[in-house]
Amino acid sequence: MRIVWFGLLLVTVVVMAIALWYRQASLPVHEGTFSVPGLQQPVRIERDAHGIPNIIAASERDATFALGYTHAQDRLWQIEMNRRTAAGRLAEVLGEPALDTDKFLRTIGIARTAQSIYENLDAEHRDLLDAYAAGVNAYLSKRGGPLPPEFFLTRAPKPEPWTPADSIGWSLMMAWDLARYSYSRELRRLQLSQRFSVAEINDFYPPYPGDAPPATADYAELYRLLGLKATTVTALNVPALGFGDGEALGSNNWIVSGQRTVSGKPMVANDPHLGLTTPSVWYFAGMQAPGLKVMGATLPGVPGVVLGRNDRIAWAFTNTGVDQQDLYIERIHPERPDEYQTPGGWTRFITRIERIRVKGGDDVELTVRET
Repeated sequence: MRIVWFGLLLVTVVVMAIALWYRQASLPVHEGTFSVPGLQQPVRIERDAHGIPNIIAASERDATFALGYTHAQDRLWQIEMNRRTAAGRLAEVLGEPALDTDKFLRTIGIARTAQSIYENLDAEHRDLLDAYAAGVNAYLSKRGGPLPPEFFLTRAPKPEPWTPADSIGWSLMMAWDLARYSYSRELRRLQLSQRFSVAEINDFYPPYPGDAPPATADYAELYRLLGLKATTVTALNVPALGFGDGEALGSNNWIVSGQRTVSGKPMVANDPHLGLTTPSVWYFAGMQAPGLKVMGATLPGVPGVVLGRNDRIAWAFTNTGVDQQDLYIERIHPERPDEYQTPGGWTRFITRIERIRVKGGDDVELTVRET
């Protein structure tokens, strides 16, 4: 028994030692001098007591490069999952439970749209996106030690090189998150129209105080004429994308007059009610270069300060919940299912095949139809 207990103790000590080593070895190194490819001139990254980086560079391009580097340092798993979400590649690491989410994102084509946007950008913004991607990849090429524990727990492969389209893809996902209320409201109106009139539905969703309800066609009657049932909504509901949910996730944005501040200058306060996530959607950072001095909230995976201030102004965002999306009801030809009706007659769908890899299962082929 003594030998057994000694063996168990030895195994426990070894496991604890490995765990402590792994914990320390997987953390990013924030001190020292590093030589990385892609910088035009040296950059200094100073961190305060909270670990918030302040980037001091000789150009905006190098500052953007360094922001990509720090995002990869501190939020590697997060930006990897942001990239996979936008590309519809979650099932590769999360398995079959993420398949519906991948199908939805492949269908609306976030990654395809991101690549198209990048190809049509002006030279200035392409250069900044390229610099940010180079910063992420510089960290990936230079980092040592094990990957963060999330990679180990999910048996995810090491990250592929970052691309500028990956950054655009995540910005599109944030746009989707802030606009998805239009989508859900239109589906809710379809459900409510099974039992209520348009006037009654306007009581459920009243206009902004002081405004009249928007003038619309009698869509409740239209849905009934088309034979649409509330059960139709089940297939249209969007799978959870990890942003949080709830109709009360509004935003606040307000300003205090300079007449009420010690400095005599106005102050802006902003509270974007995004879903609660760990780690946070935001990453605070400062960036300094000739002609640039800014600090505030950045999005891991995206270059630039989204909410923040410089030496002259402060800016913020709030979501007003306006009608940003429309859902179209298509009539498919009763005898030729590859055609749909348009004002000019029957037209063939544009189709493409999306192959989705699923961890622990067979690949799935998804036929996407575009009208």
